[in-house]
Parts: sequence; structure tokens; C-alpha cells
Amino acid sequence: MLTLKESRILLFFIVGILLFFSNFFNIHTYFLGISDYLFWHTILELLSISITLSIFIYGWLVLPYTKNMTNFIVTLGFMIVSVFDILHTLSYDGMPFTVAEHLQTSVWFWVLARITDTLLILFGLVYFNRDKVKQGIHYAKYYVIFSLIVTVAISYLVITYSDRFPLLIVEGEGTTALKNSIEYVSAGIHLIGLIYFWRTYKKTKQTYHADLLLACYFLILCALTVTLYTSIHSFSVIVAHVFKVLGYFYIMKSFYYQNLKVPLEEKQVTEKKLVDVSSELESLFKYTPDAIVIFDRESRLIFRSNVAFKEMFGFDQERPVFLEQIVPQTNDEITSYVEELHPSRSLINFPTQLKRKNEQLIEVSVTISPIKLENQQVVYAAIIRDETDKKKVEKEMKKARQELQETIEHHQGTIFKVKKIEGEYRFTLCDGKLLRKYCDTPEDIIGRTARDFFPPEIASVMEEHYEQAWKGEPLTYQSNIFDGIILLISLIPKKYNGQTVEIFGTITDITTLIETEELLRKTEKLTVVGELAAGFAHEIRNPLTTLKGFIQLLEITSEIKNKEYLTIMHQEIDRLEMITNEFMVVAKPQAIKYQRENINNIITEVLQFMGPQALLMNVEMKKEGTESKALIYCDKNQLRQVFINLIKNAMEAMPNGGTIIVKVATDDMFMEISVMDEGNGIPEEIIGRLGEPFYTLKEKGTGLGLMVTKKIIESHNGFLEIKSQVGAGTTMTIKLPLWKEETSKTEMKAFS
Repeated sequence: MLTLKESRILLFFIVGILLFFSNFFNIHTYFLGISDYLFWHTILELLSISITLSIFIYGWLVLPYTKNMTNFIVTLGFMIVSVFDILHTLSYDGMPFTVAEHLQTSVWFWVLARITDTLLILFGLVYFNRDKVKQGIHYAKYYVIFSLIVTVAISYLVITYSDRFPLLIVEGEGTTALKNSIEYVSAGIHLIGLIYFWRTYKKTKQTYHADLLLACYFLILCALTVTLYTSIHSFSVIVAHVFKVLGYFYIMKSFYYQNLKVPLEEKQVTEKKLVDVSSELESLFKYTPDAIVIFDRESRLIFRSNVAFKEMFGFDQERPVFLEQIVPQTNDEITSYVEELHPSRSLINFPTQLKRKNEQLIEVSVTISPIKLENQQVVYAAIIRDETDKKKVEKEMKKARQELQETIEHHQGTIFKVKKIEGEYRFTLCDGKLLRKYCDTPEDIIGRTARDFFPPEIASVMEEHYEQAWKGEPLTYQSNIFDGIILLISLIPKKYNGQTVEIFGTITDITTLIETEELLRKTEKLTVVGELAAGFAHEIRNPLTTLKGFIQLLEITSEIKNKEYLTIMHQEIDRLEMITNEFMVVAKPQAIKYQRENINNIITEVLQFMGPQALLMNVEMKKEGTESKALIYCDKNQLRQVFINLIKNAMEAMPNGGTIIVKVATDDMFMEISVMDEGNGIPEEIIGRLGEPFYTLKEKGTGLGLMVTKKIIESHNGFLEIKSQVGAGTTMTIKLPLWKEETSKTEMKAFS
């Protein structure tokens, strides 16, 4: 929906277009005779000259007030335009007192005037939104004199030598290519101005932008119209002058609006704002909760105060009050500040003590500022804020902060906070007895990362846990980053607007619980041995049957020379010994001993050990992955128990048989061992509870097997990840840090 102003602009556009196209339909023949062209040309030129001179005179008059040299240069340009237009009118063909004898003279003055107003438009576009230029205002009259001298000199050259200048029009044939080029360039610059002022008007809705838009529009039509006539007595000349008068009129209107009406309106708005501000300041003085007084520094007299001052200090406003009545005699500091007050300086938020009428001291903050009165006398305004409640709150907060700090310091474990800053997890809080016993002071840890205190392998594991918690998942795990101490670490993400902003963590020493866990581990071992007994019995029965058969055959033949049979007997006996040895390793408690081990060898031994059980349950076991020589710093027997538990669980998940794949993969820092089965899978909602004591999916299970497995993996600074899909199977993935040649003895000790 167009506004009224935009509708008016559209109407002028339509009228201009209709007037422009009237050049092609000889409408003038119904209104004008040939003798009327000179009259209308003179009238229209006098109008345009009046407008341009008015712009100059008005710009000269307002210059001392606006001090805007940019606007004055534009008005000076229109003075030059008016001079060229006067000479153009006087040199027009048929004038009784012509200043020239050559037809080209009048046309050249027209072209010079158009070039000047085009340059003014271009100048205005460049400096339209610039700050007002105030330099050079004292030389304004010299600019006028210089401009007149240059204009007169150019006019003299045109009058004297115009017959030698290039032709701009051939009477009866029309305008030349040179004149048309000048007019088209002028129209192009005005078109740029039209587009610019239209876009500016859409943003500001200012009237003078709309006027400049219409001025550019009519001057474009003027430039295009003067390329259509074939004689200076053509009707198109009159139409062009109409367009020029309209263009100059809207420039004058815009100039007036911008330099007179807008400043007046802004002044009225400013005055209204000043009145409003004065009223608001008075209201602030009366109703603010802070005490405000105005006093004289020399006499110390408080000659004005607000209601809050009376309520704060208890003085009657009708009686004079002096500074000495509210400043304690012992407060030399505030007294010295008052003595040193200066008209150009302020005292801001100075904390001190003042006294009430009843001599009670109160905590306050004082701001004192100088005020210059109309008679140039300087007085001072003081804003006094009662800080009693604030000081009380600050004292209570300090006490609460101190109590909290003491609580954290006396925590048996460690409390810490971690924040992700530029991709690194940095400690923002860390304190507790455990920290002070084994590490540095809290001040040495704040702002630093785990890599500043621990070996790269341990720091990487810690950062893995931090990353998992930062994703929004609370995490509790066991670690032994200190020699001989088992720690329980809990990480809780702190969220704001759904995003994690910090991790809150606690560390507890659970070394005393290890013996209980060890008993549970031994119980689980016995359970595994009992369930494997049937497999061992079946597997041992087969080689025993073979041995009995060969022995019977030897007895029948009475020949003991057949070495082939004896070899087979020895192989079967060796197999029995291997199975028995593995059985004893699982059943007999072993002392924990960490050393460098090849994980592939451990997995191969476990697969051989579990082979009989797999045959009984119709399960095929496969091992995939490269035979890496990478080593793990671990307890071989504990990891063997882990793999036995996981493979046993995988077998039990496939009561009708299937395939178990054990996959081994390594990278620069870790080794991953995955045990994949083809069972029924585990529902996603209960995966998180797996590993809890006595929580199991088996009918006769205890839930201790997976708990022990997770504890062993965590004691090796590793992870256990469970992924499952109902109906497709389950994958148990163990991630253990690699041992490297450059690992120092201290780092290996930390692992243990």
C-alpha cells in the first residue's frame, strides 16, 4: 500500500512521462503559434534563474548559522548556473537586446549550465552522508568572487569565440552527436542520483529525499527532451525548459527543507527533550532512594537536599544543615577530599562512613560532582548511597564463601570443575585433602590441563572421559592414576539452555574396597570353572577313548613298533595337559603382576581354551585383524579372565549356535578388541545398567561377571563399550592404551 507521499511521487512521474511523450504528437500546434516560442522560453528561463538565485542567496544567508561549507559549495554552483542561464536567455534567437550574434552561443550557455548542475548533483552524491564540513567558512566571500571571475571569463570566451567551437545544433537538422553525448551523460548521472535518493527515501521517509528524487527525475526528462528538437523554435525546447524549472524547484524545496525546516523541527524536539529531561531530573531528585545534597565548599552549607536525605540522616529540611553535622570528626579522609574539590574533577563512589543526627555511623558510598550556576558560581552535588545492607550481604557472602572453601578443603577426596576452553579441558576448581596429599596446591592447578600433570597416555584417557561427559552424559569410572591408590571418579555435566557449560567432578579413594571386589572376582572365577567342567569332561573323554583303542590294538597285535600310533597317543596326551593347565590357571588365584604383553597371544590362548565349550554349543569362533606386535602393559591373567567372560556371554546369547568374531585393531594410542555375536541382542534401555552388581538378563546369573570385567578394564585405564541391536547381535568393545618404547618407568608405575 503506497503512502500519500509515495502516491504523489508516482503522480509526478506519470505527468512527466505524458509531457515527455507529447513531443512526438505535435500537441503544441493546438495551443502555440510560432511567435509564442520566444515568450514562453523567456518566461521559463526567468523562473529557473529566479530559483537558482534564490538557492544561492538563501545559502549565503544561512551560512553563518549552519557553518556548512558543503551546502554552500552547492549554492555557489547554482549561482554559476544562474549566470549561464541569464546569458543563454539573452543570447536566444529573436531577443531584441541579444548579447551574441551566433546561434551556437545560446546553445553553449545551455550546455555549460547543464554541465554545472550535473556536477553539483555528482558532488552532492559524494558528500551527501558525510559529516558537515566547517573548514573554510571565513573564506566564503572569496569563493564567490573567484567563482564570478571564472564564470565571466568562460562567458567571454563563449560570446567571442563560439563560432569556432564545435557545433552543438544544426538548424533544421537537429542536435549533434557531441551535444547528445553531453545530455546522455548528464541524464545518466541524474539517473544514479534518482536511484540513490529513492533507496535513501525508503529508509528515512524524509521529505527532502523525495524532493531530490523528483528533481533528478525531471532533469533526466529535460536532458532527454533537448536531444529531440531539430530547431531552437521547436516545442520540445519549451517542454525541456518546463522540466528544468520543475527540477530546480524541487532542488530549492529540498534545500529549504534540509537547512531550515529540519533544523527547526530538530530544535523543537531538542527543546521538548530538555523540558522532559529537566522534569525527569527533578523527579529523580525528589524520589530517588539515594540521598542528594547540594552544598557550598567554602561555607560547608547544605542549601538543598531531597527527601531521602532527611530519611537517611534524620535532619529537618527547614533548618540549615552543614557538612560537619554528617561527617564524623574522626573521618579526616572525607574532610580532606572536600578541601581538595576542584571545579573540573569529580569524586566517584568513594566508600566512607557518615553519621546520622543521633550520632549513629552508617556505611555509605559518596559521589561528588561540580555544578556551575548561571552567575558562574561553582557548587557541588553529592549523591550518598546507604551501603549498610550491601556491606552486610557482602559480609555474609564472604563468610559463606569461606565456609564453602573450608568444606572443600576438608573433603576426604577431591572436588573439581573442568571447562572446555579453546578445545582444551582446563580446571576451574580443584581442592580437597586427596589433592593436597598427592599433588600440588589448588593455585598451581587452576587454569591448567591434565596434560600439564600426567603422562600423555593417562591424560588422553582422562580427556576421553571429559569429552564423553561434555556431550551431556554423567559418568562414573575407576582409575589408578596415583601409585597404589584406586580412585572412583564421577563426572556430572552442568548444562545451561541445553548446552554443557562445565563439568563438576569428585574423586574418592576406594582402595579399601578392593579386597571386597577381589573376593567377588574369585567367586566369579569359580562360577566359570563350574560351567566349563562339562566341556572339559567331554573333550577329555574323546582322547581317552582314542588312547584306549590304540592300546587295545597294540595288545592284540603284540607289536609296539608302530611309531605312528604312538605319536598320535602323545599328541592326545599333550592336548589333555594343555586343557588341564588352562583349567588350573582359571581356577587357581594368581598374584596380580603387570608387564608388557602381546594381546594377540592372549586372545589366541583364550580361543583355544574356549574351543571345547564352543564345540558343545555349536558355536564357531573366528579371529580377525592384523597380527600387530603392539604391546599392552597389563596383568595377563586378568585380561584372560575378561576375554573368557565376554566370549562365554556371547556363547550363552546364542543357545542354537552361531558365530563369534573377535576383532583386533590398533591406532597410535590405543588397541581395540571387539567380541561380536549373532544373538538376540540387548534392548537399548537396559544397556546402561549392565555391569551393576546382581543385575543380569540370565535366569541363573548373578550379574557379577560383567561387573568384574568392567572393573578389570578400568584398572588397566581402558573402556568397555556395549553396542547392541535387538535381533541382530551384540558387540562388546574393549579399548586399552598401548605401551610405547619411550614410556618411562614412572609412567608404567602409574599404570600399575
